[in-house]
Amino acid sequence: MYRDENINLEYIPWDEIHLGLINIAKNIIREGIKIDAIIAIAKGGYIPARIMSDLLGVENIGVITVKFYKKAGVAMAKPLILHPLTIQVDNKNVLIVDDVIDSGRTMQLVMEEVSRHGALDIKTLALYVKPWSTIKPDYFIRETRNWVVFPWEIVELCRELGVEALKRLNNMNEKMYKEILDLIDLLIK
Repeated sequence: MYRDENINLEYIPWDEIHLGLINIAKNIIREGIKIDAIIAIAKGGYIPARIMSDLLGVENIGVITVKFYKKAGVAMAKPLILHPLTIQVDNKNVLIVDDVIDSGRTMQLVMEEVSRHGALDIKTLALYVKPWSTIKPDYFIRETRNWVVFPWEIVELCRELGVEALKRLNNMNEKMYKEILDLIDLLIK
């Protein structure tokens, strides 16, 4: 099992995510930005894209699946599109959504792909962005140097870094911690 004690883990609670996305939605509305379609970069962008769809009232949601990380902290040589865009974006104002922009290479690849498919205008959103990224999204909650862990990927983290990684997460309440441990116990039986 892969373990790296040098990765600084940061658990991001639901409230921070949802409040951050609400503030971003308010900014988009105040700026008068028209969004016709939202593209989620799978897997991390699924949930934030769905929340933005709700907040902005955008029904047209698509997905593009890109893989860049083998596991926490271990990138492949380059990002690869595993599944192409699932909706047409030609002549549409598109918001591309991901969970984290680290190097910027995944977002750059998706922006090029969406542009190649004829999008009229492209805006980008990531929940979090690393300060060293080559791309700063149009919208983000904040910068962080840490490896962020979202509520929807806690068990994945444990598979990659071991159950001990849970102890390294900040902001996780005790009940959540115990319930995750119980679930993992069930999974390994």
